Amino acid sequence: MRAILSAPGSRGDVNPMIAIGRHLRRLGYEVVISLAEPYAELAEASGLIAEPVISREKFSEAIGNAAVWNPIRGPLQIFHVMVRGFLEGHEQVIARHHLPGETVLVAHPLDVVSRVHRDADPSTPLVSVHLQPMLLRTAHDPPRLSPWWFEFSRPAWAIRTGYAVIDHAIIDPLLRGPINRLRRKYGLDPVRRVMDRWWLSPDGVMVLYPEWYAPATLGFHERLVHCGFPLDDVSREEFDRPPDQPIVFTSGTAHRHCRRFFEQAVDACRRLGRPGLLLSAYDENFPEADQFPTGVRTSSYVPLGQLLPHCAAIVHHGGIGTTSQALAAGIPQVIRPLAFDQFDNAARVERLRCGRWLRRPSRFTEVLADALDEQGSVDHLALAEVAERLRGTSGATIAAEQIDQVLRNHRIETS
Repeated sequence: MRAILSAPGSRGDVNPMIAIGRHLRRLGYEVVISLAEPYAELAEASGLIAEPVISREKFSEAIGNAAVWNPIRGPLQIFHVMVRGFLEGHEQVIARHHLPGETVLVAHPLDVVSRVHRDADPSTPLVSVHLQPMLLRTAHDPPRLSPWWFEFSRPAWAIRTGYAVIDHAIIDPLLRGPINRLRRKYGLDPVRRVMDRWWLSPDGVMVLYPEWYAPATLGFHERLVHCGFPLDDVSREEFDRPPDQPIVFTSGTAHRHCRRFFEQAVDACRRLGRPGLLLSAYDENFPEADQFPTGVRTSSYVPLGQLLPHCAAIVHHGGIGTTSQALAAGIPQVIRPLAFDQFDNAARVERLRCGRWLRRPSRFTEVLADALDEQGSVDHLALAEVAERLRGTSGATIAAEQIDQVLRNHRIETS
């Protein structure tokens, strides 16, 4: 049996797909994964067959542009580079590795090629994997899409209308052309509103978060399964336990324009008299070392699942991977969202009373102090309850088992 996975995003998207692939291998699958070149070695270390379809240069161009962290221009930049650039390369990967009757396609949300292939060849099942609740368009309790106070969340008919306007004005003009050209190649009719329902596979949708994190997504799709957060650590990085319970600060592994954030972090540590650990893959993000007070240090990538249980709190961008690891560690989080799903995650964490949304950078130290204070607005009992709920869970394992079941059921139905 063979699984062909796709992971055209940054490390926060790649890690869960590699984790799923690793568990599929344990179930007896040969696993192929299309991804950006910088992550090929990480996939190969987990025993996957890596197929780089986005070059190191193209990937760097996509995430190196400061516009990628803008709430509006960021998603458009990612769609332009990741989706369009991914089309031809992943189509060729499927053609090379597809085994009739023995293959299941496992698609990241930015992978529309696998969805087209499923329409052209229904004998090959497809499982859609969604990492964030923001990507499912619930009309009741809709996801938060922006930092603006005037974003409306009801009535349901207005939300549906808003989704339709976004599709017709922005998303379809950007994506429909390349998708429908590919569909014509396979003799398929054109599609509209590609990010509404079409991109969800009729064979199965795995969402990598628990149902209590996004209750409105229950029943969203007849074959949707809430697998839970993929808390697996797929890295082989060496880890030294910090002895001083620092506050962790990160803007994500892909962010190359966050020096100002780290300057505020250093200032907050100085004012609060607390140790801090600044995490970034890019040294140019860090302030000069002589500006650091005692106890503040820097590091490149560190496995958060191992690190965070030994820390006092985390201040971060609100990516779903970092958010879920902080929930599992049971520590307070302060989220300063920039784009993509980050506003939605910040809102959900606040709703759980497990952290604060930093809406005004000028209140950086004040909000962090409140999150650390056991008498502050973060409920430390809620932190412990959520961490206990997540103890011992593996969304990637459940997703792999469900994917295996989809293929087995499909083979029975078509035999």
